[in-house]
Amino acid sequence: MSTQLETISADADDTIPALDVGAYLRNEPGALASLARELRHALEEIGFFFAVNHSVPQGLIDRAFAETARFHALPMEAKMALAISDAHVGYMDNEGELPRTSPYYTGTLKPDVGEAFFIKREIAPFPLQVRNQWPPDLAGFRTTLTEYFEATEAFFRRMLPVFATALELPANYFDVAFGRYKALSVLRVAHFPADPLEPDQFNVGPHTDSSFVTLLATTSVPGLQLLGRNGQWFPAPPIPGSILFNSGDMLTRWTNGRFLSTPHRVLNRSGRDRYSIPLFVHPNPDFEIRCLPTCSGPDNPPKHHPITSQAYLEWFMRENFKHAAKPRLAT
Repeated sequence: MSTQLETISADADDTIPALDVGAYLRNEPGALASLARELRHALEEIGFFFAVNHSVPQGLIDRAFAETARFHALPMEAKMALAISDAHVGYMDNEGELPRTSPYYTGTLKPDVGEAFFIKREIAPFPLQVRNQWPPDLAGFRTTLTEYFEATEAFFRRMLPVFATALELPANYFDVAFGRYKALSVLRVAHFPADPLEPDQFNVGPHTDSSFVTLLATTSVPGLQLLGRNGQWFPAPPIPGSILFNSGDMLTRWTNGRFLSTPHRVLNRSGRDRYSIPLFVHPNPDFEIRCLPTCSGPDNPPKHHPITSQAYLEWFMRENFKHAAKPRLAT
């Protein structure tokens, strides 16, 4: 299938559902079971859903977008001083990504047009193995993005019982896989310029995420597109104040393909700079992703071998990011 399909249309069945999570977050009777049914349908049929009435303050989201714009307005030499490390934190320059694990990679696609700053966990009651890189002269950036990271991940944790219930598992089933301060969460603070794109080039090429789930605060600047079941790409409509969830490859492996990891891409044709602040959440590094008991049986054996979260993420980074694929010097 060509990656350059220009006809953008969505079947009625491809509409991204909006799930009101407010009643569940307020612990109203019956809300968990009801929301779990809606989430199950969304991830089995679309692979995406909008969460509305969530717990991340809109003022914090607005500040995170503003700080993202401030960072990417820095001079290039200031950003390159924070060049992305082997631990995958710091600044990734333009054309640093090429989604080669995508089934749409043909060898003719060009590296993506966009830049990003990657942040891992900043706060824990014990010393962290990975130290983030921060711009020294951008007051408010570190504080705001750390607060946004923590608030968004906390919302994800509140949603874990919904995912478990949707899969006919005990509500606390995923707790051991996402130990507090241990889960491999990564915040990507991205900028997609208004510059025109060349043929076979994208701001983010067609791909699926490596994550268990990705949480993306919505923006009014369009660009995100999903691949529908009719083989056409269609835009994700912005729902102001919502957070867009999508299931990633780890969740698809875990559910034996039951929950979709839907291909998506970014094409910024708005004429405006587009900023993006997705949080990618993966299980604890040493946790083994093994087919769930409710997602396999005699007629549906596991499709994937078990693999740890860390091993899968490292493979994904090596295959898709220039900085991770470069040869390592012997020490």
